[in-house]
Amino acid sequence: MNNIQDNPARVAPPEPPKGFSIDEAKFDFLENYLDSDDSNTPFHAVLEDVVFGNDYLHAWFRKLYTAKGDEVELDMKDLLKDVVSDYVEENL
Repeated sequence: MNNIQDNPARVAPPEPPKGFSIDEAKFDFLENYLDSDDSNTPFHAVLEDVVFGNDYLHAWFRKLYTAKGDEVELDMKDLLKDVVSDYVEENL
C-alpha cells in the first residue's frame, strides 16, 4: 500500500465552474461583427442610427484635420465598444 501523505500545497485547486460571462459575450459579439461582411443585421442598423443620428461622422471628419486627428480612431473604437456593450445587454 501507498503510505505517502498527500501534500496539500502540491494539489491543484479546483477550477471554478465555467459559467456565462457578460464580458466574454460582448467580446465574442464584437469579434464576430468585425469578422463579418454582412451589413444587413439588426446590430448594423443600430450602429448606423448611433453614428449618423448623433452626427459623429461629421464630427470625426472635421476632427481629422485638426491637431487631435489621431484621436478619431480611438473615438471610433470607443463608440463601437459602447454600442456593442449596450446592444448585448439589451438583447440578452
